Amino acid sequence: MHEVPNVLIIGAGGVGAATAHKAALNNGELGDVWLASRTPSRCAAVLDGIRRRSNMQSNFRLAHAEVDAKDVDAVARLIDRARARIVINVASPHVNLAVLDACLKTGARYIDTALYEKEGEIGMPPPWYANYEWRLKPRFEAAGVTAILGAGFDPGAVNAFCAWAGKHHLATIESIDILDVNAGSHGRYFATNFDAETNLREIAEDVIYFDDGEWRTVSCHTRSRTFDFPKLGEFTVYSMGHDEIHSLAVHTGARHVEFWMAFSDQYLKVFEVLHRLGLLGHEPVNVEGQAVVPLKLLKALLPDPASLAPDYRGEVCIGALVGGRDRDGRPRRLFVYSLCDHARCYEEVGAQAISYTTAVPAVTAALLIARGDWDVGRMVNVEELDPDPFMALMPELGIDWHVREEAA
Repeated sequence: MHEVPNVLIIGAGGVGAATAHKAALNNGELGDVWLASRTPSRCAAVLDGIRRRSNMQSNFRLAHAEVDAKDVDAVARLIDRARARIVINVASPHVNLAVLDACLKTGARYIDTALYEKEGEIGMPPPWYANYEWRLKPRFEAAGVTAILGAGFDPGAVNAFCAWAGKHHLATIESIDILDVNAGSHGRYFATNFDAETNLREIAEDVIYFDDGEWRTVSCHTRSRTFDFPKLGEFTVYSMGHDEIHSLAVHTGARHVEFWMAFSDQYLKVFEVLHRLGLLGHEPVNVEGQAVVPLKLLKALLPDPASLAPDYRGEVCIGALVGGRDRDGRPRRLFVYSLCDHARCYEEVGAQAISYTTAVPAVTAALLIARGDWDVGRMVNVEELDPDPFMALMPELGIDWHVREEAA
């Protein structure tokens, strides 16, 4: 019987709230669940909601704390105070390096769902992980500390889907296309499904993708295709830069790796206006003597992504289209995917499906670390791990997966 580790979750936004809910539902294996952010009142509200909804084992507790996640020593002190052996970082990507350092100081296992972003930095050279996180690999291996990077859904579950296809069906992987459609509606004129600053920046940046063994760059929304999603039908999807292609291109041997996301016509029109007006800018502008970053102002004006959950209806489909050759040399393409319903997610944990699909894989990874399956004592991306325990466990936590054979 493994020892319960206690879990510290950093970040109390929509994803943090869903992660805390799922961790609490599995606290028999994860122990005490701590939720920390710069706003303790928000943490307290999340935990009150969990107590109303969740059936926790009474011998473990929920707790919350205030922390500046950019302060390495403060995070390390909180890890020790919580006696946490696993840290799930779902705060702003700006804090990743500080939390990683705190885990190295304390020996706590680390999980995140997005790669590090330095404030104000755009146009990082590919592969993105090599700019910051992968530089820490020798330190994690020397310390024997596990760090699992990008363990949400995309990145995260889709990386496991690719590894699973390679392990069980394809002798060689030649192409990977990550496809993501949110066919739901929240009734708001314009909103982002997660942190607006992060979301709008990644949409506005030039697109980096991997093709014919080389990194290529094009302007946003200049590459598109139509894809027939299971149950949801055909959608136009647009090529976007995204975290997972920067590890999958390195670790799978594929010659083509690209990320595609669907956007409604209205979303694209509003986005274009915001872009042309300069409201997606990162550089401060002078407003009556005050320095204002346009994107931060826009974030303050847009709806809080967590507030969208009660009214969200419809489904999300995210998957990996993996092509290659089987062990007999025949070409094959598999679409490994999941469907998730917004209303069902809200009924279960009070979150919309975008938050839910990020939280469930992260908690799945935490359970696999607690059980020893993924406690590998080094820094890895999800596709470097055995996918089978993940593929078996994630449906038990609420997200099933399916496979559709495509024309090769």
